[in-house]
Parts: sequence; structure tokens; C-alpha cells
Amino acid sequence: MSGGGERGVCVVGAGAIGSAVAEAIRGGRVPGARLAAVLRSASTAAETERAIAVSDLVVEAASVAVARELIPRVTRCGKDVVVCSGGVFAEYPCASALIAGPGRVLLPTGALGGFDILAAAARAGTAVARVRHTTIKRPAALGAGEGVAQPREVFRGSAREAALRFPRTSNSSVTLALATLGLDRVEVVVVADPAATCTRHVVEWESPLGRYELRFENAVDPSSGGRTSAVTAWSVIEVLAALARGAGPGVVVLEPRAG
Repeated sequence: MSGGGERGVCVVGAGAIGSAVAEAIRGGRVPGARLAAVLRSASTAAETERAIAVSDLVVEAASVAVARELIPRVTRCGKDVVVCSGGVFAEYPCASALIAGPGRVLLPTGALGGFDILAAAARAGTAVARVRHTTIKRPAALGAGEGVAQPREVFRGSAREAALRFPRTSNSSVTLALATLGLDRVEVVVVADPAATCTRHVVEWESPLGRYELRFENAVDPSSGGRTSAVTAWSVIEVLAALARGAGPGVVVLEPRAG
């Protein structure tokens, strides 16, 4: 880690999420972080190696293909990587298959929330627990075509199947599954709604510990083609800030007043 306790962060990806994260770090809005490098699709292998070498932490905000190559490379160096393209883990029987060294993979909650209580409930026992994640988006964001005139269910299956079918829009489902019951036990329902003006998510949990229903209506980042909720980048930023605090986003940290 660099002097002053700051982590040098390499941001991989210059789309809606990557650009927002890089700009927030550059503008001093992420405590304990400085922008060490930014990599884009045109970056060379040599540039990538140098960027990882000068960074303490890497943020992947590009694609499943990039995540597949980047995760083992970064973890092999003993460095942590924040992965936005969580759908990559659906390709492997074990979510840790891509981790090639002592580095960690950190998954932001993205467009969802409530992971503190859901993960706690899962830790209490999952034998008879049930989780359903329903996502409602505009048809174009799901590749459902413009011929959809009414809300239509376009998918129902496991989080793993959802990620393989919709790799660019199912990252939240994957993260939810990895935090609770696993990729093959979390049910995902995807609805294409031509009247949707935002992205809606409903998470339903039921177990002997309790019943929870969490609803989210997220503004869409206009630069993402309707696929990415605007809050997703800030979820990544909160992960980076939490690392500086030494506690997860589910913990409220009170800091002494400056001066």
C-alpha cells in the first residue's frame, strides 16, 4: 500500500461504471484511495501488466470476458479485485475456481441492497430457505426486441442459468446468490416491460428465521444502453470506502470529528 495509507486503484473499463468510479477517485470522493491507472479495451498486455504492478487494488468494470482473464492474474499477485461482471462465476462449478493466489475477489451489491440481513439469515441456516429475485427492465436492455407490447416474463430459472442467458444484466442475481443460497438455488425471474422507466428489483426471502421482501427502483445510467442502474458505480465506490474503514458496507462506522 502506498504512503499515507492510500490504496492505489486500477480501474479496468471506461463505460458507465468504470468512468464514474475513476472520476470519483480522481475527485477525492473515495477515502483512502488514489487513482493509479485506468485500462480500456485498447490497452496492451504490457500496459495491463504495468497497471497491475503499480496498483494495490483492481476494479473490473468491463465484461465477463475481461473478468475471466483478470481475476486469476490479479489474485495471483496477492492483490484484491473488485468484480462488477459477477456473471463470470456462473461458468464454473465453484465460485472460487478463478482465484489463483492469495488475493481476494470482492463483489459489490450493485443494484440491490439488504445483503446484511440476507447474508445473516443464510448463515443461520439454508436447508429450507427460499430466495426469489425478480428483475423488470425495458425489453431493449434484455435483448427481447421492440415487439414486446405488454410486460412479459422472458426468463425463469436459477441465478446460474440467468447469468449464462443474460451475462450483462444478471450480475446482481449472481452476487445475491453467492451471498445466500448459491447459484443453483436462487430463483430468478426476468420481466421485459416496455413501459418501464427505471429498473425494478424485488428480492423475496423465506426461511424459519423470517420472511423478507425488498423492493428497489433504480434510475438507469443513460450511457449504459438501459442495462446498468446508476447506483451500481456508487456501490463499487462504497466497497472501496469500506476497505479504508476496515469494515463492510453492512456496518455503520462512526469516525471522530476532524480537528
